[in-house]
Amino acid sequence: MISACSVKPYSEQAITPIRLASNLHETWDQALHNFIGFPTPTAFSVCHDMSCHSISDASLSITQWHDVSQIFTPTAENATVERQQIQHAIALLETLVGEQLGTHADNAKNRLDGSRSGQLDCIDEATNTSVYLRLLESENLLTWHKTAPRTSRGPLSGQAPHNTATITDITTGQRYAVDAWFKANGKPPAIVVLTDWYQGWRPDDN
Repeated sequence: MISACSVKPYSEQAITPIRLASNLHETWDQALHNFIGFPTPTAFSVCHDMSCHSISDASLSITQWHDVSQIFTPTAENATVERQQIQHAIALLETLVGEQLGTHADNAKNRLDGSRSGQLDCIDEATNTSVYLRLLESENLLTWHKTAPRTSRGPLSGQAPHNTATITDITTGQRYAVDAWFKANGKPPAIVVLTDWYQGWRPDDN
């Protein structure tokens, strides 16, 4: 059995779309549509402090964005290589944003060091990773994938609640979870076939 990524909410308002939605995915995306949908390297926002308790604006310098975009040079020869590029890009974005906003010490999972400040749970991670993926997509860095809605697994399937960002392979139609919650800040996220993730995948399954 995996550990729940969600903790007792600090702000009911902050996570109402996740707790009360009859259609989780649609309500979640509607609630943060602009937040996720239109990021640019010089203006985007991220969640932190557990369950989007805090939302902060962030930006990257020309040099920092160049470092991110260079990960996709040369263009991936196939989708497998591009998923590896995505992992490295998300890790770098987490590092750059962490240094800027104080989330650099975010621990794997929900391992708090006395305070929720700077810590990300899976709601934060799924939201932020979706922002980063949309940023990569909007800047035309993705060739073999497109962004897809965030999703969740949980009590209805007999599992602990958990959330993730996702992408779709545009050639095969295969959808993948892009799950950064299992690792500390700046570590490459897991990219896993979504059907496996729904069945309770966790890193030690490998």
